[in-house]
Amino acid sequence: MSQGETKSYEAVEASLPLSKVNLDEPRQLGSGSRANLKTLVVLDDDPTGTQTVHDITVLTSFDKLVLEEELAKRGRGFFILTNSRAYPEVEAKVLLGKLLRDLHDGIAKVGVEVEVVTRSDSCLRGHFPLEPELVHDIVGPFDAWVLTPAFFEGGRVTVDDVHYVREGDDLVPVAMTPFAADKAFGFRSSNLRAWVAEKFQQAGQTPPEIVSISIEDLRRDDAVAHVASRLEDIKRRSKESPRTPPVIILNVFHHSDMKTFITAKAQTNVSLLYRSGASLVSAYLGIDPVPPITPQSLSPRTSNRPFGGLIIVGSYVPKTTIQLSYLLENCRQHLEHIQIDVQQVLKSSEIERTKLVAKTVSTMEEALQQGLDVVVSTSRQLITHEDAQKSLRMGKVISDLLCSITASVNVRPKYVIAKGGITSSDIATQALQMKKANVVGQAAPGIPLWESSEQDIAKWADVPYIVFPGNVGGEHALGNLVASYR
Repeated sequence: MSQGETKSYEAVEASLPLSKVNLDEPRQLGSGSRANLKTLVVLDDDPTGTQTVHDITVLTSFDKLVLEEELAKRGRGFFILTNSRAYPEVEAKVLLGKLLRDLHDGIAKVGVEVEVVTRSDSCLRGHFPLEPELVHDIVGPFDAWVLTPAFFEGGRVTVDDVHYVREGDDLVPVAMTPFAADKAFGFRSSNLRAWVAEKFQQAGQTPPEIVSISIEDLRRDDAVAHVASRLEDIKRRSKESPRTPPVIILNVFHHSDMKTFITAKAQTNVSLLYRSGASLVSAYLGIDPVPPITPQSLSPRTSNRPFGGLIIVGSYVPKTTIQLSYLLENCRQHLEHIQIDVQQVLKSSEIERTKLVAKTVSTMEEALQQGLDVVVSTSRQLITHEDAQKSLRMGKVISDLLCSITASVNVRPKYVIAKGGITSSDIATQALQMKKANVVGQAAPGIPLWESSEQDIAKWADVPYIVFPGNVGGEHALGNLVASYR
């Protein structure tokens, strides 16, 4: 089974067949339409899943009444931020179990039909197969699971079952990137068939049947009818097996491939559970890309606010470190940088951490009032433990400290940028006390911009909140974004 090798992006693209699908032609759509798609509930294991959507709601609390209100709208879909990637498996299972039981009860009470996405990292980090298993058992059953970690804006594509990360002009198999060495969610396989088997075996389970939908399937003249027929056949076979439902590997290279799959799915009565990156969500919801949201297009209260912005950098991945270095070097004339020594914090007492918070906040408030942008970053040396669960708990200590610092600041900044998935989730829910947010759009490609309203009783309501994934953007991305708000 091929694990892939580094290839030229252009060469791979040129090797693929041209699509013969025209989704504007009625004959391609058959008897169904997108109207057959159900309300999509996206369980997002960190806030970065909103990086391809706009004008949609994110629930950031597990309030049962708020959940039922959102289901009752019978809209195209919404997100629930679970932040489950930040938790050890046992804790994640408890957290998700309660949420999913509430979701099950809400669906029954409201009488709405839904499909569920467990949206996770486009570089394959997260609780798998735990999360889809819980959804299947509590909210399902489903006829099949679809695995599609694609995120086109970030250069994450799947070809011949191998998942790639674009780095410059190259496509690198995901297991050859630093993400595969993650202490909590590391893996060896770039081939998604092998990756599924690897993860099931790690969980002490027999891997399910695995089938593939190829790019060739999605680009043939009768692609919609062909893929719909394959899905119906998979459904028939799954009914005959008492095992875990089959896992469908969805190969996609471009937005049009994903749209073709969703159009085909809409022709069927097949019930699917998705484990995906961000690109499936926007395709399912029918959300096309829009230009980035500029500071000037936001409310005057934001663009004219005299104080500086607040940038919290918790992500430790190499891409973030490169971006942070560029920001500090090229924007230093209007920055105040405070670095948190991770090793020192992990060794310190609670009293010492309290003193550190107070000292840091004092420096931040003074700088913000002077109109400086304040960067609070963790030290760049990655501190981990051989035990994956202990590594996650160490990360929680640092995230809690960043939240305490942010929550204690009393000067209202022009904007807040949180760098890193877990960091941005904790800052939103713990430090800023968001219960619900609207995804306005993207501050830059793949970088969501949220706003909460006064009614949500959030700290700094109407201040733009920018969710900057750790693994997205080029070297200049963070620096350019900060400069755009000056």
